[in-house]
Amino acid sequence: MFADVSGSSALYKRAGNEQAKAIVDNVLNFMAALTIVHNGEVVKTIGDEIMARFEHSEEACETAIAIQQRCLKELQQHRIAVRIGIAFGPAILKHKDVFGDTVNDAACVAHIARAGQIVVTQSVVNNLSPALLHHCQMFDRINTKGDTDKTTIYRLLWEPSQQDHRATQMLPLQDITHFVEKFQLRLQLADQEIILLPEQTPFRIGRDPDRVHLHINQELVSRDHCHIDFRRGKYVLVDHSTNGTYVYGADDSFIYLRREELPLQGSGKIGIGQPLAKAGLWLLSYTL
Repeated sequence: MFADVSGSSALYKRAGNEQAKAIVDNVLNFMAALTIVHNGEVVKTIGDEIMARFEHSEEACETAIAIQQRCLKELQQHRIAVRIGIAFGPAILKHKDVFGDTVNDAACVAHIARAGQIVVTQSVVNNLSPALLHHCQMFDRINTKGDTDKTTIYRLLWEPSQQDHRATQMLPLQDITHFVEKFQLRLQLADQEIILLPEQTPFRIGRDPDRVHLHINQELVSRDHCHIDFRRGKYVLVDHSTNGTYVYGADDSFIYLRREELPLQGSGKIGIGQPLAKAGLWLLSYTL
């Protein structure tokens, strides 16, 4: 687990060196104390960040939640917060330090996390009890350091308001039927229907059948025209074509993309290389 004080640079400018250092040191001290209380070990302090290790994912996540709850009570007045990243897996322990891919993955998701967030890897989610798993929300698909394959990362929701939102709108990840219904993107091209899930992205669309997942044999379509990615809980259409892509909303208003990207919302239509009126059988419909 990496837990980093966010906003400390601005704090030093506002409060001055001595007061800012005292505030940050207090945060580091209570993060270290909460780590020990939850059966963890502080490996080291790096500037305004601590690195800790645990035997179990549960202990790391419970520590992270305890840290965020303490920060919520004490740090708002100073306009600083903590961002936390957690990964689970084997590591090398040497000279009281820890090394390996798991460490790199935890550092990676800690940098992705925003102030007040806890971001965890798929390996953490795979080792959580149903109670904590229920509060994990799919967040993004990323390449971790040194890895060419994308992996799913999750937010661990810890505030009561976040958890209530999760309970009413985000169904448990272990219920695969409801999970699929929540996160699927339906694409329709003529009589061909495609149900896309986050782990199937990036989903490529274009004219070259050897390079894409959805082949569109039309002269205005580039060989690798565009792709659909999953980021921060959203499906994003990314155009990298010559003739661009037209994205129509439910009211037929449209946005033209050329070497740009756009999150898909609700339902609509996509003109690959040409507008709605000229797309004909190659008009792609989508529904979230």
